[in-house]
Amino acid sequence: MLVVSVEPPWPAQHGGRIRTARVAEALNRHLEVLVAYPDHGKRRLDGPVATVPLSWSPPSAVRTRASGRPHLGGHYMLPVAGALSVLVDEFPPDAVYWSHSYLAAWAPPSFRQIPQVVEFANIESRRLQTLVRSAHGLQRVARRAEATKAAFWEPRVAAHAAICVALSQPDVDVLRGWTRDVVLAPNGVDVWPYTPSPPDGYVLALASYDYEPNVQALRTFVRDTWPLVRAELPAAQLVVAGRRSEALSQEFATVPGVTVLGTLDDVADAYAGAALTVAPATTGGGSQLKLTESLSRGRTVVMSAFAARGLPDAVRDSDAYQVADGPRSFADEVIDGLRDPSARQARERAGWQRCETLGWSHTVRDLVAAISTLADRKAVS
Repeated sequence: MLVVSVEPPWPAQHGGRIRTARVAEALNRHLEVLVAYPDHGKRRLDGPVATVPLSWSPPSAVRTRASGRPHLGGHYMLPVAGALSVLVDEFPPDAVYWSHSYLAAWAPPSFRQIPQVVEFANIESRRLQTLVRSAHGLQRVARRAEATKAAFWEPRVAAHAAICVALSQPDVDVLRGWTRDVVLAPNGVDVWPYTPSPPDGYVLALASYDYEPNVQALRTFVRDTWPLVRAELPAAQLVVAGRRSEALSQEFATVPGVTVLGTLDDVADAYAGAALTVAPATTGGGSQLKLTESLSRGRTVVMSAFAARGLPDAVRDSDAYQVADGPRSFADEVIDGLRDPSARQARERAGWQRCETLGWSHTVRDLVAAISTLADRKAVS
């Protein structure tokens, strides 16, 4: 099995990397797996699965945007397409696993005879539509063009795939309008020991801040919601952490009660000091790994209704999180969580217990079985 990722999966420090790493590790227990990726960002060469970094540098944006295929896929795939074709000749896989559908849209011609397994981390046509609404001027035009293109390339990628992988039931429903070969493999969690949140803990906003929907949501939260929290609880503290969050340090330096930690090698300490976490995004993708990660670490989450749509069924009907939209309701939920540690800890423990059924070996079980069957069938033929 050749897994093609958008970035190095290890060290698995944030949502996208964690997902790809855990899927590759699960597959590697049943199949011989090699992970290939464009060589950018921090990487670990001694990971649990064999990897091949492919020499990469950003291509011309004009070329990728002028194509009928996704700009983002071309950004990562164009410079490595030749190296991938060589790799397939040297390591003939029984199947190729694409970590994102927009990568599969740029598959080299030499891949056409190989069964394709395509993970739809998001339904791109829908994700892009949410980004159109938050853009202005030329950026809005560019995003509308990408959303329009996605309406054409995305169903075709799904139809040509041997297996399509969905992360949520709503995405399964969309994909089954394009193909019957769909497997549901929701985000799992790494299981951690439960430690109650500290009575005087802070509010944690942990996310990847090189992703615009997260940045926009945080700015809105700090501008509109955080002052309402501080008005009720003047000692309340908000800690911002995660990939590229250091870029926001200067912007929030004068905001009372806000501290930016920056990119973290290990998020354990950030969670340890948190009373609760927040997930205020209202645009972007549909399944946010940070939600289940927070719950699995014993921390309740105040989230937007948009974020809650991507929760797995195992936690959806629990009292482990709060949904709020609008500055006042969001602030009220945060204030209630900070003021009442005993009620908060009861919720967080309930969420942690629900996450025991969301271990990665369980959530990707059907996916591993489907791919093993596909690889066996290909090997026999």
